[in-house]
Amino acid sequence: MVYIDEVIILNFIIDYLLLLFTSYVLKLNTLKYKLFLSSLFGEISILYLFFDMNNLFLILFKLSICSVMIFISFGKCNFKEFIKRCIYFYILSFFLGGVLYYFKIENLVKYEIYFLFIPVILNIYKYFAYHLKTIINTHRKVTIYLNNGKILFLNGFIDTGNSLIDPYSKKKVIIINRYVYDNYYLIPYKTVDSECLLKCFKPNKVYIEGIGERNDVVVGVVHKKFNGYDCLINYRLMEE
Repeated sequence: MVYIDEVIILNFIIDYLLLLFTSYVLKLNTLKYKLFLSSLFGEISILYLFFDMNNLFLILFKLSICSVMIFISFGKCNFKEFIKRCIYFYILSFFLGGVLYYFKIENLVKYEIYFLFIPVILNIYKYFAYHLKTIINTHRKVTIYLNNGKILFLNGFIDTGNSLIDPYSKKKVIIINRYVYDNYYLIPYKTVDSECLLKCFKPNKVYIEGIGERNDVVVGVVHKKFNGYDCLINYRLMEE
């Protein structure tokens, strides 16, 4: 037998944890009392147990509840960011539900011991979501400090096809499409259909968003467009 008070408590705990980990994954600063209030509001969602709703109305009902919960938890934002928050909240919900279903944990109220697994499951999701986001996020700002005091601000792309290493200094090569007045030297450079020599120079230092300052990098210069980017980041920098 399932008691309504147990369902309410269970629903509140799960909503709170889902909102908490949504804030962690998206790095949203929020106050715990807002998550508490949002989880209280989420108790409205259990009303579907007492009313006969068709599938369409049930989906709209739950989406509305979710939207208000996201607003209470994280405040106002633009429409695109709001949709992003809702999507991550639902991804977390589906992930948790899928894991519980996979392990045949279909009734958490009946098996109270499995409450202990909810934080563990969500922490596993947080770990993989963070690293997946890091891998998928191939856009990085790159700042190159030249030896003459000038600074280049570039839009970088993490190129899995660029693992070029300078055979002389053993440093990793990032490639830009801007001409720079510097002391160049040549290194062998192999493309899909040919081999050539790549002009390179040693910068003072390089800063890559999400990676940090690197001094083990040389810069290669080519004269072609990169489809919206002006710097190809060496993939080996990400592996480290």
